Formats: sequence, structure tokens, C-alpha cells
Amino acid sequence: MPSIETGTIWALHENTSFQPLGDGEGGVLLDTNSGQLFTCNDTTAAFLSAVDGARDFAGILGELEKVFDVEASILRDDMTELASQLAAEGLIIRVEP
Repeated sequence: MPSIETGTIWALHENTSFQPLGDGEGGVLLDTNSGQLFTCNDTTAAFLSAVDGARDFAGILGELEKVFDVEASILRDDMTELASQLAAEGLIIRVEP
């Protein structure tokens, strides 16, 4: 699995499309290469909404800390696992400086 470091900037892959469904209602993620459609819970949707190609992982965590009432270490661990899975699937990519 890809290493997730706090200074790494992430973006959706060019063949990935994300659409939030509404405030706290999750979203849908489409891999346009495979046609595979994923439904996202509100946590994943919040994460993907923060993955903008300009914000690093620490900044993404900072945004999510404003949304979710959870200890920072738990949020970091959970989002590290999520980012690793999304990166392994090729749905998010590292942005090179």
C-alpha cells in the first residue's frame, strides 16, 4: 500500500469523478476507466471533498477535524487507512510539487 505522509498533496485521479449527495449523506465515486461506481459514507465523502490537489494530507486532516468530533489520532489513523486504500485502487494520486 502507498505510504501516506502528512506533507503529501493528493488529488482525484483524472479518471475519477466524485459527487457528494448532500450534507452528511455520503456520495458516489466513479472510476471512468472501469465504469465501477462506489457509494461513499459521509466520512469518505468528507475526505474526498477535501482532496483538492492543493491541500496536503495534514491540511485534509485539519478540515476533517472541523467536521467530525473525534480524537485527532483516531482521525489520522482512519484517514491514513482510507487514503491508502483509495491510492492503491488508483482513485487518488500524489501531486508532485
